[in-house]
Amino acid sequence: MRLSATQKDVLYILFCIEARGKFDPVPGMKLLEILNRTRSTEVHDTNFRTSCHTLVTNGLLSKYRSSSLLLAFTLTADGREKAKDIFQTRAEETC
Repeated sequence: MRLSATQKDVLYILFCIEARGKFDPVPGMKLLEILNRTRSTEVHDTNFRTSCHTLVTNGLLSKYRSSSLLLAFTLTADGREKAKDIFQTRAEETC
């Protein structure tokens, strides 16, 4: 699977959150807010949700619904490996 820039950013952000010891599902809108803070152009919520659902379909994210039916995501084992590769690539580019 070829990942879009948005999908790579989602995996990267979730990896960074987990690296800080937080493994709870991250609400989708909070994830979108973090994503948009890091970009020069905003990602629209519909494109974001489509990207996340594609990552779920391909086994890189797990999808959850809170009691209030809000969508949230976590990395799967495969997603964590892919995110680690993205993280390492970005770290090498900044050095």
